[in-house]
Amino acid sequence: MSTLKLKTARALDGEPVVIRSEPADGLVGLRGKVCGNECEGCVFPAVYENGAVTAIVTAPAGEHELEVVTGESAPAVTLSKVGDGRVDIAINGEPFTSYVTDPALAKPYLGPVMTSFGESYTRLDFETKEHPHHRSVFFGVGDVTLDGGPEHVDFWNEPANCGIQKSTGIKNTVSNNVCASFTAGTQWCSHDGVPMIDAECEYKFYAQNRSVRYIDLALTYTAAYGGVTFWKTKEAGPLGVRMADPLRAERGGYIANSYGARGEGECWGRAANWCVYGGELSGHKIGIAVFDDPRNERYPTSWHIRDYGLFAANNLYFKGPVRIESGETLTYRYRLVFFEGTPEAARIADRFIVYAK
Repeated sequence: MSTLKLKTARALDGEPVVIRSEPADGLVGLRGKVCGNECEGCVFPAVYENGAVTAIVTAPAGEHELEVVTGESAPAVTLSKVGDGRVDIAINGEPFTSYVTDPALAKPYLGPVMTSFGESYTRLDFETKEHPHHRSVFFGVGDVTLDGGPEHVDFWNEPANCGIQKSTGIKNTVSNNVCASFTAGTQWCSHDGVPMIDAECEYKFYAQNRSVRYIDLALTYTAAYGGVTFWKTKEAGPLGVRMADPLRAERGGYIANSYGARGEGECWGRAANWCVYGGELSGHKIGIAVFDDPRNERYPTSWHIRDYGLFAANNLYFKGPVRIESGETLTYRYRLVFFEGTPEAARIADRFIVYAK
């Protein structure tokens, strides 16, 4: 195999694409004459895995023939374990974010998430009195019941009797010149230690440039201890993101969704394929978009998105409770898009179409 064909209906800009392929030993990139410049062609990082090639491609819409490039390469996205409770993620040698578990906290978090100018897109403030349980990027459900066990346990807020998301370890670590990923496990227990449900999340990070970077999340709940109900509650995601304080809509930031609605008044509680939250930080325009995966239950999700900086995908409060029968699983998938500039310049709407397809 010396070439691969790629057909895209939309222009791609640093986009992870998957191309079914025969095995490609030594593959490190794909070369294509797609940039419009008089050169031998751009080389896009690529890796072969599980019957397909994944590459980070920039190309106009249309059909492209990409030449296979072989050789040796070092991982562009690296994972570094720091003690038992933290994994640092770096892209092209620069710190990007960290996954942190701390026994002193009720739940793990991902953060801070760094911009090109050394500040965080998200809030990670351990001294704040205002919603202190909102730590950067996190998961939680505020009202969970186990059949025959604890009832109405809060895994979102952190009162004295809150539920605890205990870390069960990190596995399936992968790091290469295109992406890195790992699976983090948690056991959701009542405050007195009764296991209620297991959760595993695969985190995936791509070797993209600083202007737009993705984190793909696949969170799977397993009802390992009996049937579980996630009740109708505003205090839930399961995905929660807390924006950096200068980006808050009440401080000059903005909120918008895939249907063109703007502000909390038009976006809160509304179902949409994606929402975006952004503003200005230290003179730089930045933002975060969250894409709901079409495979998620009751897609498109409703959004619990607030002027004070909370950004959460929440079907539970707006569409009612969810039941997971004993032994069954439920998976939520999202893409987080961290971008510098405006949503229009970052082509958020086009990026969602590529993601959804």
